[in-house]
Amino acid sequence: MSFMGSGEFQLEFPWTGELDTVTGIPPRKALDSSLPLLLRIMGQEDLPLSVIMIDIDHFKNFNDKWGHDTGDRVLRHVSCIIREAVKYRGEAYRYGGEEITLLLPNTSSDEADRTAERIRRSIYDSPLERESGKDDASSQIPLSVTISLGVSTFPSVAGSELLVAADQALYDAKKGGRNRVAVYNFQKKDESLPVVLDVRFPAASSISEGSYIILTRWFRHRGELTEIEARQISDPGRGVREIAEGPVPPGGPITAEIRGRVIAVERRGTSTFFSFEVEAEVLDLMFHYLQDRDS
Repeated sequence: MSFMGSGEFQLEFPWTGELDTVTGIPPRKALDSSLPLLLRIMGQEDLPLSVIMIDIDHFKNFNDKWGHDTGDRVLRHVSCIIREAVKYRGEAYRYGGEEITLLLPNTSSDEADRTAERIRRSIYDSPLERESGKDDASSQIPLSVTISLGVSTFPSVAGSELLVAADQALYDAKKGGRNRVAVYNFQKKDESLPVVLDVRFPAASSISEGSYIILTRWFRHRGELTEIEARQISDPGRGVREIAEGPVPPGGPITAEIRGRVIAVERRGTSTFFSFEVEAEVLDLMFHYLQDRDS
């Protein structure tokens, strides 16, 4: 893949592995490989690196109403527009589910903000035609697709927190009504505001949106603190403890007790995925704990 930010600076990080089968863009592991290299080079050259996190608004509705084939078409449609928008200037990766992450080397926060807005407008102005050849009249109705975007930029944001900050900005865009761009502003960061974490619980669970729960044991998942694999959950409101056994991930467990509010729940097969609000200072403590342990 070829990267070119503003000016004459160019980089190449060819991804020789398989592309994501649905979107045709590099997968998450390519992002995990490229990001540390880019951060090191941008730091050495004293150049910025911007990240844009993108989420397709109400994506679950496409799957539920029109089927997973339509959901896949929406993903391909959005990915194609995004990829063309950053061609030769950055790379798009399928971060997971309906989320896409962009890496934009030598791109300032203002430039990334403008790029994100152009992408948002392009998606908004390009409704996806339903598949033809169906008898019902509804098959001809275009599908309106919108996206929410969060932007963060190194070195204003530390490299270790770049994805977390972009994800927080994305959450702000969703909270602001979706179909919009939000830029992470470290100078206005309010440590009292909650941080949203994505959690996978490898078992069926009775937790519900709006409930307050305690993660009594949790782990790093794929190296990112915004994706946590929980093994044990307590629901203090109902006095219920739910436990699922499983292998300990590389690096070993982090034993902690973190209380927060569940803001979204999705059940897939035997696993439960949910978004979880915790206090920012608690997350910062865990960051420091991980840094001390790893060093």
